[in-house]
Amino acid sequence: MGSDRSRDSSRGYGGRLDRPPSWADTLIAGRSRADKEADQDARMKALLLVGSAVALLILALHAIFSVVGLRFGWWSAPVFVPVFAWALLSAAMNRVLRPVELDGWRWPAQLKGAGLLALLLWGCWGWWAGPVARAWKTAHGGFNSTAGIGPRYPLHAILAASPMVMGLVAFLLLALGMVLAPNVRSREREPPRPPGDPEPLRAPLVGERRPPLPPRWPS
Repeated sequence: MGSDRSRDSSRGYGGRLDRPPSWADTLIAGRSRADKEADQDARMKALLLVGSAVALLILALHAIFSVVGLRFGWWSAPVFVPVFAWALLSAAMNRVLRPVELDGWRWPAQLKGAGLLALLLWGCWGWWAGPVARAWKTAHGGFNSTAGIGPRYPLHAILAASPMVMGLVAFLLLALGMVLAPNVRSREREPPRPPGDPEPLRAPLVGERRPPLPPRWPS
């Protein structure tokens, strides 16, 4: 008996073999192979989902710009960075991040504002796309170019082509996204009252009693 107890205690279980492993035991033992494979599958599915969404968005933008007669290419990616960052932050905070005045706009005002911004964006995009596309073609040389090894993205040439108009285009895209975003606000729960506070007064459930009417004697 004594030898069995000493053998169990030497194993580190303190004489109890049916005890579940603690966090220290799990940390020392490491994660199992099945858990690692499950994490890899989850990451792969998330990457596939994000890649599919980005590909569909690029195709939709290319179709929209082709319909309105504007040029669209990989050189236009930097102007979409602010609106994408704003959309991710809004989704993470579960509310639309924009000026408070835009929350009170109804759909007619939203359509008018979006139409005005889209018209300004159409004019500024055509003014900005020409120099940037030429700078992209000169610095990049196309994906079939053998001037360099591996993919190249000449961001410096895009930024230097027309920086002021590029900033205006990025601002118009961000403003258009804020105007067209639906009015969605996060539901803020009422914070719990600290213990010891008096309970709020409530109306009585039973109304006030009226005095009984005098009996009527038969005439």
